[in-house]
Amino acid sequence: MKISAKQYAQALYDLTGGKSEADVGGVIIKFAEELKRGGQLKLTNKIIEKFNEIWNEQNGIIEAEVVSARGLESYQVCKAENYIKEKYKAKKVVLKNRVDGNIKGGIIIKVGDEIMDGSVAGKLRKLKENLRK
Repeated sequence: MKISAKQYAQALYDLTGGKSEADVGGVIIKFAEELKRGGQLKLTNKIIEKFNEIWNEQNGIIEAEVVSARGLESYQVCKAENYIKEKYKAKKVVLKNRVDGNIKGGIIIKVGDEIMDGSVAGKLRKLKENLRK
């Protein structure tokens, strides 16, 4: 039976839950040894990615990317975080700001597979599409 990266990540999450930092280190070492023994070390990066997703979900943490034409001011970061917290009922938001001069203005918020396009370029694109109809 083949075990997926998500299944490994869930097992690791379950094994580390409620343990001290020292105990977690030991669990991770044993876990890595089992991966090596089973020839599954190639899944390590995917397991880490899935583990982070599980950890964030269980702890009410949302990771988001905000794309803007210029770097965001602290009040703008705060507004974006509060919007995301409210929309996704999150306890905490980890926000990454990426600058892209092609969007002209406004912002694009990416959370998982969802994209909320509030950019000037996006609005112009929508306007153009509506005018063609």
